[in-house]
Amino acid sequence: MRFRPIIKEQIAPLLSLIAQGEGVQLDFKQLISDQRKIARTLAAFANNRGGRLLVGVKDNGRLLGCDTEQEMYMIAEAAEHYCEPPVDIFFTIYETEEALQILEAEVKNSLRKPHFAQDDHGDWKLYMRVRDKTMVASKATAKMLDAEWDEMEKEDIKDSKERYVLEALQRKETLTAKELSKALNISLQRANSLLVKLTKSGYILHHKDGRGDYYMLR
Repeated sequence: MRFRPIIKEQIAPLLSLIAQGEGVQLDFKQLISDQRKIARTLAAFANNRGGRLLVGVKDNGRLLGCDTEQEMYMIAEAAEHYCEPPVDIFFTIYETEEALQILEAEVKNSLRKPHFAQDDHGDWKLYMRVRDKTMVASKATAKMLDAEWDEMEKEDIKDSKERYVLEALQRKETLTAKELSKALNISLQRANSLLVKLTKSGYILHHKDGRGDYYMLR
């Protein structure tokens, strides 16, 4: 299980998210009471293009706040024990002027699709997001998606070094050419070429600030 360091953020980014309303990549929860049930949403996000779960928020967008430590525990346990394979979660804590804390649990677009979660009978099922709902994928849809994911794995990411870059970015969020060069024991020029190729292909994004150049998942 891998987590981004927990970051306390200002409220503005949270309000911007809430204004979007619930949808394929965004879900609101007042609190998490059932690990098995929330695992279905986490798996569905991972099977799509990722998504964010906001805890301490009503369906209408009203901020209620939550016990972020308890909610992180519930989500982490759900992602680890009720998703197969486990889903990586990245947590951010937002705090309002009234000292209410809202938890964001972000799921990235997974490279280990498909992810399964348990239904009420304990059977492993494939879940997808349909608008603002988490639903079991039909057999036809599951078969089609399996074929698509297999094809993507064969055609899109053939190079093991390219796959390493994407998996590394899921673990640590940012990556530099120097870090990649050291990790793969390749030249800095080769590392830069690899990152530029993945950027042009639309898999990652290039950023530059006072620290220099670095890359993130799209």
